[in-house]
Amino acid sequence: MIVTGVVIQTVPGRQADVSARLLDVPGLQLKGGNGEDKIAAVWSAETAQSLEEIVEALIDLDEDVLGVFPTFVGEDED
Repeated sequence: MIVTGVVIQTVPGRQADVSARLLDVPGLQLKGGNGEDKIAAVWSAETAQSLEEIVEALIDLDEDVLGVFPTFVGEDED
């Protein structure tokens, strides 16, 4: 299992709307934000490739998401 800390960059003023849409994304835990355009989250996926595919889909499908930037990457051996 790959565990990654990310900052999700949104269109300014759209953080709350994007956060609400992200609540049902499997493996994604929202941790906070700055109230304007950044969301802190931890994302878990079975493989790095599956995580990359999910991130690419999020950026492609949500016009309010400008980017997803990793802050750390680790592996959970459990």
